[in-house]
Amino acid sequence: MRAAAVLLTLISFCELPAQNLVLNPSFEEHFRCPNNFNTSSREFSLPGWRSATTGTPDYFHQCSWGDCDVPFNWAGESNAHTGLGYVGVYLWNRPTVKTNTKPRSYREYIQGELKDPMIKGKRYQVEFYYKLASYSVYSVDRIGLLLTDSTVEYKGDEVIQDHPQLSVIREEPINKAGWELASMEYVAKGGEQYLIIGNFFDNMTTQFMQLDNRKGKSPMLSGSAYFYIDDVSVVLLDPDPVVAETPKELIWPEGGEVKEDETYVLKHIQFEFDKYVLLPVSFPELDRLVRILTQKPEWKAELSGHSDDVGSDDYNLELSKNRANSVGKYLESKGIATDRLIIRGYGKKQPLVVSKNDSARSLNRRVEVRFVK
Repeated sequence: MRAAAVLLTLISFCELPAQNLVLNPSFEEHFRCPNNFNTSSREFSLPGWRSATTGTPDYFHQCSWGDCDVPFNWAGESNAHTGLGYVGVYLWNRPTVKTNTKPRSYREYIQGELKDPMIKGKRYQVEFYYKLASYSVYSVDRIGLLLTDSTVEYKGDEVIQDHPQLSVIREEPINKAGWELASMEYVAKGGEQYLIIGNFFDNMTTQFMQLDNRKGKSPMLSGSAYFYIDDVSVVLLDPDPVVAETPKELIWPEGGEVKEDETYVLKHIQFEFDKYVLLPVSFPELDRLVRILTQKPEWKAELSGHSDDVGSDDYNLELSKNRANSVGKYLESKGIATDRLIIRGYGKKQPLVVSKNDSARSLNRRVEVRFVK
């Protein structure tokens, strides 16, 4: 077992999103930057998200230089509700009527995953934000969210014939310019771990409205109702009072001697949510680290970033390394030579606490330092 002690016990996060059970809830994580609309359901693949049918949802992110940029893209002009990304789906298409043929009700659905299954009898707040794309020539009066206990893959690209638990049905089609919130309090049946967002009603039931002033802005949307989706949230309202604690063998008393070849977990090192920009609250503790390195000029500092278990391996590995690097950059700005710093990222491979509750995850999100010669 490695020698370890706590110089400053843990990274603490104050953001409410840390309590969200939805993986990649605001669509910030991605495998690649989008460059065009999707033509296959398999092309819509984000950490924690996929298409529920053969329909083809789209991804938009500020990293794109093409038609899927944020805020300017092929479907309209819109900033994300938060962050840099969002997704888009067709909620309705003008049917093409053929002789002796039932009109098609084309739909697109996104399917997301929760970190943990819902607990029977517990209350949850379920929410997501939606927005009519500014180039959409049509609008509709409804959108919904379906909770399931298993992942699904419906064959075809028409309406999913399930009744959503969260159903927004307006008196008239949606025609607001900004983001709107769909929200409900839900008592779990137990085992729900997936959610699907889209329009679960066919064309005969869905009320639609044509917006003449939007014609010609996007040929793909001339006969469609297209909506953006962002910030999906499922939060447990009745959490059990489970508190993860730093293992006793890692506790190091304040004011104790700092030793070579021992690992110390930095406390109060906070970053912007899901980023690696240091917050000012981190600076006093980092200044203490600067003083130690100044007093021990023969020492080098090995800085190791660690993440919790939420998100893909590759994403967490990169994020943890970037956060450790941000700590290193701060030390450099205070006069610590670059060749005295060793930067490493371990992602979620070395948790302090093997648990999936929020307090355990906050312990596992950390930056460590080890002093070596």
